[in-house]
Amino acid sequence: MGAVNSPDFFKELKRRNVYKVAVAYAVVAWLLIQIATQVFPFFDVPNWSVRLVVLLLMVGFPIALILAWAFELTPEGIKRTEEVAGSQRSSRGWIWVVLIAAVAAGSLLWFQISARKSPAGADAKSIAVLPFENLSENKENAYFVDGMQDEVITRLAKIGELRVISRSSTQRYKTRPGNLAEIARELGVSHLVEGTVQRVGDRVRINVQLIRAANEGHLWAEIYDRNLTDIFAVQTELATSIAQSLRATLTGNERKAVAEKPTSNLAAYDAYLRGLDLNSRPGQTEANQRKAAESFAEAVRLDPQFAQAWAALSQAKASLYFLNFDVSPACKETARSAARTATRLSPSSPETLLADAYYRYHVERDYEGARLLFEKIQRELPSNSEVPLALARIARRQSRWNDSVRLYEQAAQLNPRDVGLFMDRAWTFSMLRQYAATADMIAHALAINPDDPEVLVSKVKLLQTTGDLPGARAVLARLPPDSAGGQSEGLRYVQLLWERRYDEAAPRLETQITRQKSESPADIPNSQVLLGDALSLGGNPEGARKPYLEAKAGLEKLRQEQPESPFIAANLAFTEAGLGNKEAALREAERAVSLLPASEDPVFGPGMEEVLAGVEAQVGESERAITRIERLLKTPYGAFPLNQVALRLDPTWDPLRSHPRFKALVEGPEPKTIYK
Repeated sequence: MGAVNSPDFFKELKRRNVYKVAVAYAVVAWLLIQIATQVFPFFDVPNWSVRLVVLLLMVGFPIALILAWAFELTPEGIKRTEEVAGSQRSSRGWIWVVLIAAVAAGSLLWFQISARKSPAGADAKSIAVLPFENLSENKENAYFVDGMQDEVITRLAKIGELRVISRSSTQRYKTRPGNLAEIARELGVSHLVEGTVQRVGDRVRINVQLIRAANEGHLWAEIYDRNLTDIFAVQTELATSIAQSLRATLTGNERKAVAEKPTSNLAAYDAYLRGLDLNSRPGQTEANQRKAAESFAEAVRLDPQFAQAWAALSQAKASLYFLNFDVSPACKETARSAARTATRLSPSSPETLLADAYYRYHVERDYEGARLLFEKIQRELPSNSEVPLALARIARRQSRWNDSVRLYEQAAQLNPRDVGLFMDRAWTFSMLRQYAATADMIAHALAINPDDPEVLVSKVKLLQTTGDLPGARAVLARLPPDSAGGQSEGLRYVQLLWERRYDEAAPRLETQITRQKSESPADIPNSQVLLGDALSLGGNPEGARKPYLEAKAGLEKLRQEQPESPFIAANLAFTEAGLGNKEAALREAERAVSLLPASEDPVFGPGMEEVLAGVEAQVGESERAITRIERLLKTPYGAFPLNQVALRLDPTWDPLRSHPRFKALVEGPEPKTIYK
């Protein structure tokens, strides 16, 4: 290589076409890398081949520059630079190399961008797994079939390049539906998976197809006829084949996660699937959640090394604790110990991380710690629909209301047809007293399932909250007695109370208490408190004393089992107020506030302050009650927080009617809800 003086070095680089070679090499290398990453997976070429191509191209770059310095492309061929006269030099060859490579690279880039979206606007690597059809003669195997769908979704969601729709959005579609393109449009995906499952004894037959929604063409289909002992291998093969058909490249960690075998004990796995089935049913009924926890407990009893089941047990118990279905020390301890066991057995698995995050959120109320952990999971599992939903709910409890609304939008991208998600968003808007947006979310939910009792219950609440009692009465007429986990009965009581029909409310409550003696004894004290209220408001204070005393005895017994329950304390406060025990009533109401302060839970905490305001109104502490009401009217909280309509219609506030400050609150402009 000839020597060159430093001032002329860059001129010499240009003269010898080194710059042009560098540009051409970079363009061609990028083109080859794209071809390797896009085409190799399609032909099942292993990932190490892609990495080898990238490594060789990196090593080749300095070699190409050295060769460009030492040799020259001339019309007579390649010669050493020193042998070439100026008139023989030709840069046109390099220009053509650069132009051809640039056109090819640009074409590939355009193809990637255009292929990224399907004709319907959906991501090309977006997919929804429709409910599998149960072909088993024993229809009780439905939980197993649903479990297969859930497990396939879970494995696919571990692949970062895929966007996988949540099961809660797909479970409303039956297997082999008529118009697949319409379903794909509703779900916002370009591909669908449908199939059948038949279980006979220890054999299982799974028939699965991957369908391109635009033309309903089959991209891939397979029939698996295996022993149950091979079920995890089938799930892995199925998820991997789907990913390859969609040209998704799996990282080493993703391949390991998709191929994971959670347990070798099929009985334990069967119990685990039963728990998943109970946990994924619409609504969050206490009975289903308790049964789910029992199934997960059975799974870990059969296989103490079953990390996923330990994680599911922790999550189920944490949910029971958080929803105040069971706030006993035993429930709290089970949630803690199960999460620790899952962490010991499988510290980095997504299921374990989720259990840990939910324990922090639901039990410890460490919202910031839970948020950071959920955000970590989201980076690793962008298709996990639980995570943005959990983050949206945590944002509410950190009073980050605008962030919560944004995160709900994000969750909806992975869960576009989930009625429960629409309702969660509806409740968020109602907490902010944005009733038009609340109504819009309820309308969307009813468009998916017009007869959903929980959605209809929320519609009743909205109509009552906005003062449309005739409209609320009409919707209540559509609801069967005691639907939506008993919520409809509570709303019927509110309706009768706000319409001042006390003579109808009391007999209805007496009938409810009789039914609860055989169906749900733990609910009796709450109904007895309401019965006492109805009798007292109806002009029968002596008759009200008996149900109040019975409620007090029952609530005190429940408090021994669940000493940390703010709702038991709240009901005791109203009971003591009904009995005329002012000091005891205020003490219990203040205890409810201390058990669930707004500083720890901005969603439900202010509801305990509303209880305290109601008790203060009942026992003659008018000034304190009104001051508290003034603050609550500006605070977002609860599902349907206190507003002017409630102040006008709810007889709880009757003792304040003649107070000038209260009149100003009721008759003045609606206070603006303050939030960020």
